[in-house]
Amino acid sequence: MAVLVVCLVLILLVVLDVRKKMDLGHPICVLLTALGYFCSVVWTVALALLALMETLEGGSLLVWGKVALSTLPGTLFGLYVLLRSNLTPMHRRNVSPARRAVRLLDDGLIVGLPLQMVVVGGYVLAAVGLQSMFQGPAWMLPFYPLVLVVLWPMMHLVFHVAIAAIVIDPLILLCAMLIGLLWVVQALYLAHGMLRGCLLAKKSGGALVVHILLSFMPVVNLVLAIRLRCILKQAEVSAKEVPA
Repeated sequence: MAVLVVCLVLILLVVLDVRKKMDLGHPICVLLTALGYFCSVVWTVALALLALMETLEGGSLLVWGKVALSTLPGTLFGLYVLLRSNLTPMHRRNVSPARRAVRLLDDGLIVGLPLQMVVVGGYVLAAVGLQSMFQGPAWMLPFYPLVLVVLWPMMHLVFHVAIAAIVIDPLILLCAMLIGLLWVVQALYLAHGMLRGCLLAKKSGGALVVHILLSFMPVVNLVLAIRLRCILKQAEVSAKEVPA
């Protein structure tokens, strides 16, 4: 029943967007869609765990159909928002190309800023914590979290840790999948926005290639996107101030 209600709500949102009564490409809508997809994946994983327990207890396999159906609404709606906001960044036809490029950069920033604050901030906190634990040299600070990649398989050899790993490993995989998907979404918006923005700013071919490549690099892509956004906004303001 809950899945049916969610489907009806999402269909209504798509209809309103197609009829141009609302703009699902707006940064706030993009952020809410990303958060909704995050919740949808977590809910699906919870249903999958319950289905696994029922199956082990001799329950019907039809419960897996419910798990599969629960993944469809969020995935299809997320793909619609991603494609629509990239193909037609804004509904209005009289919007300037610079404004459309800014909209794409805004969509990438609103997804990328909270994502990178969590991922990069967590990495830095792990690096500082491990550095204080190992009392190693400061120049090794960025590499300390990588030690966990080596230590985790070795810790599985310990009996008590191996029991905890049965629960922890799926959570690690789930987090990695969600981070990877959101990172791809962020990169698509930023790369597309930088492509349009660099062409409008009449940057050289080399600068264009560098901007596109750096749009996949943490922190740097956000700095470049904000800088390019400011350039486009300033150019748009200057164009408006020029007398006809």
